Amino acid sequence: MLGKLARFFSGNSTSAPNHPLLTRIEVAIGNGIDEAPDFAQRLLPATQAAIEYFERQIAAIPGPSALASSPLFDAEQISHALGRSLEVKEAMKERASDDKEVYALLGMRLKTTNNGSPHLADHTLRSLAESADDCREKLCLAAFDRLLCNFAYHVKKLQHKDQMQPIRWEWALQHDTSKIVANEIHPPSAAKTRELTPDSLVSGLLSWLAAPECFLRMEAAAPTGNDVPAATQKMPMLHCSDRRQWYVSLVSFPAAEAAAALQRETHNHRYILI
Repeated sequence: MLGKLARFFSGNSTSAPNHPLLTRIEVAIGNGIDEAPDFAQRLLPATQAAIEYFERQIAAIPGPSALASSPLFDAEQISHALGRSLEVKEAMKERASDDKEVYALLGMRLKTTNNGSPHLADHTLRSLAESADDCREKLCLAAFDRLLCNFAYHVKKLQHKDQMQPIRWEWALQHDTSKIVANEIHPPSAAKTRELTPDSLVSGLLSWLAAPECFLRMEAAAPTGNDVPAATQKMPMLHCSDRRQWYVSLVSFPAAEAAAALQRETHNHRYILI
């Protein structure tokens, strides 16, 4: 499915130090992590396993289907989804308005009206691409980058502590993404000594790569009543760094339609945080 990512892992060991995903790690983490002994040999298998996990989760997202023909919302909601999504605004800066199809992740939140009736709201688009496979690939890399960024932030916090002590990881809680993101629980400290050495950084990152489900996973949505559109029963719930929960699917729409919706909106504020 994600051919480009799969090809990242091809080639012989002599090219490993220049591997695109290793470069991503070096840039995100820094602190000389690439100077650790056997840096590439230790991190490539764990990185591959994490990427493959993200691929499997993202492959479970249904679609793509045409946004205009969706039974889940009306023309006004489609216009709001296109015109109010921050990523649509950013993506359309880089392309001319045309009738080419654009593919994206569509997220919707379940809300309750004053009379207690549930309804879908906040239709939001992200990871715009020229094909469904490219969209899934963007989502995969976004999840991987989030893992790296969170680890880099963890390292930065350790660097500001006077005394760094190993932090015990409660594996029973590893599926609680919200606590990971809120820094209420942590993987083992990257520092096994008083210094953040390249070797200890690799050891710490390996712990995070071993638990990719903390950063993105798809779960079947629990039944919510007869008033919720039946189509949502086939849509998984996205759990990621965004504490809000989203029903998700892949959709497509003409670029010109997105450009027109942006012209009608004055406040682009919707986003999905992977």
